[in-house]
Amino acid sequence: MHARRWIAAALAVGVLAAGCTAGGGNEGAGSSPSTSPTSPPDDMPSADPVVTRLAEALTALDVSALPMKDQTAAQSELETIFAGMDGIAPTVTVDSIEYSAPENSARAHLSMEYPLGENGWTYESYAALNLVDERWRIAWSPTIIHPALTSASRMRHLRTLPKRAAINDNEGLALVEERTLYQVGIDKAQLPEAEWAASAEQLALLLEIDAPTFQAKVAGGGKRQFVVGRTMRQEEITPDVGKVTGAQVLPTSAMVPVSDTFATSLLGIVGSPTQKMLDDPETDVSASDTVGLSGLQSRYEAQLRGVPEVRVDLVGRVSEDDDAAEEAFEEQNLFLQDSSVPVPVQTSLDRELQFKAEAVLADQPGLAALVVIQNDNGALLAAANSPAAGTYPQATFGKFAPGSTFKVVSSLAMLRGGLGPTSAVQCPASLEVAGKTFTNYSDYPSSKVGSITLTEALANSCNTAFAGAAGAVTPEQLHAAAGSLGVGTDYDAGFTSNFGTVEPNNSPIDRAASMIGQGQITMSPMGMAAVAASVASGKTTIPWLVSGEQALSTAQPLTPQETTQLQQMMMAVVTEGSGKSLAGLMKGAKTGTAEYGTVGAYQTHGWMIAWNDTVSVAAFVEEGISGSQSAAPLITSLFS
Repeated sequence: MHARRWIAAALAVGVLAAGCTAGGGNEGAGSSPSTSPTSPPDDMPSADPVVTRLAEALTALDVSALPMKDQTAAQSELETIFAGMDGIAPTVTVDSIEYSAPENSARAHLSMEYPLGENGWTYESYAALNLVDERWRIAWSPTIIHPALTSASRMRHLRTLPKRAAINDNEGLALVEERTLYQVGIDKAQLPEAEWAASAEQLALLLEIDAPTFQAKVAGGGKRQFVVGRTMRQEEITPDVGKVTGAQVLPTSAMVPVSDTFATSLLGIVGSPTQKMLDDPETDVSASDTVGLSGLQSRYEAQLRGVPEVRVDLVGRVSEDDDAAEEAFEEQNLFLQDSSVPVPVQTSLDRELQFKAEAVLADQPGLAALVVIQNDNGALLAAANSPAAGTYPQATFGKFAPGSTFKVVSSLAMLRGGLGPTSAVQCPASLEVAGKTFTNYSDYPSSKVGSITLTEALANSCNTAFAGAAGAVTPEQLHAAAGSLGVGTDYDAGFTSNFGTVEPNNSPIDRAASMIGQGQITMSPMGMAAVAASVASGKTTIPWLVSGEQALSTAQPLTPQETTQLQQMMMAVVTEGSGKSLAGLMKGAKTGTAEYGTVGAYQTHGWMIAWNDTVSVAAFVEEGISGSQSAAPLITSLFS
């Protein structure tokens, strides 16, 4: 080769040293601007193919097939360097190649990008190449991986999550928080195999778990395995556990609620991340993390979990000849993402009221729910489900025909159409609409048939009066009335919530059915509690659960006159109608019974909504008899 002087544009190449921040920013000494050409001289082959192979090999952490002096040694060193990186590897790209004709050499500028932290870690590294017999060969060095690496050092990844924040009640006290629990089990390494079964049986009795099942669990697995029997609070562990040969108690951390059932459908649960979470490139989640899987725990995952501390340090390599070599090495930080302090979620839940609501429903057969809303600000104080609901949020997200409780909405639409509380409406014993016959419930008072006031129609729940008014109330007007009472519009209220569907079609039958809460009308218990709260407060009430996440109404506001009229009509339900059993506890109410199921085998939902000076409540029983017989007693039990 003939020596030539090549002039190229100056390249500002920064050599990365120790301190790299979470944003990928680099600190350290910079090299002098290069004056080497970025394309090969005429009499030198391009190094592009070899450098491309190098980038691909480093990304795959396999350099065993690259053109270099000792491939086996290079591969072994590469594996040593990444042994403490928890499987995290860089994506390597080629930035440029500098050529030096006099030295028959080249220098590849590589970009190393790691999926670390929230913003990743990126830095530059360099690889030297030599031209030997017209072919480029890579000069292997640990500095190809990182400029600060030497033959005595490797990289180590550490990721530490901060303590998960609590979810609090309306007084700022934790409803669920991370606490230390204890795994109690058998350490098989501490006793002979012949004693495994006896110790497992003895410990099972103390832990109140099935002995044969635990014995089988202990018998399986490795010979030095620690087999967990139960995870317990410290106060639950008896001193007798220490007398069991091979028994061991190990601390662990877990999110602990105030009770196993407390508002589970709202607060949610935590656990190991799903594969979908792990595969999401936008989510900084590790398989060992505890993450929210449902409810508020999932919705506010980022807030509750915070940002983990993520770091990569330069540490000493383990030496077979010198066990102290790694400890003696002066560690150097290469990348650091500082952790953030998680922020608790403040809720509107009233601890004692939620406990009581759950207690009222604890022995309730089938599906049932209770929802309580504070009148003045819409705070969701309690939302409880019966055991049959499992973890599904039926109280706030269920979809059921509301039956006659929806007549409060229909009443508002009729008031806006020109009627008043004392206006006469017709309540026949039966009403035929397009071939379908509407009737009143079986024990409807005969004295309230014929011409009665709108207030009497609501108080006694006359189906035919409201179904007969359907011709004067358009679907749009019914939807607007529902919106003014907090339902029929889909709001993002910051938690799992359903505000109902009010979309009656224009068929005469469906319009008539919708006026009595059937047909195309569906509601959650929370939605119907919002209707009661809107009447009680005189303003459209959108329930909220999480502080700072209140949805704003987009509906036509209630007027003072509408508020007064609806309050008077609902008060008549308690004083003279189907809600008399709530007198003394509630000021206004509305019962409801809704048919569901198949024709000829209908079952009935039992509903009751009510309000007093401070709160509004909805009670729902999926398989009920009527609102007054099935739902009203739940409200009585809750507030007495």
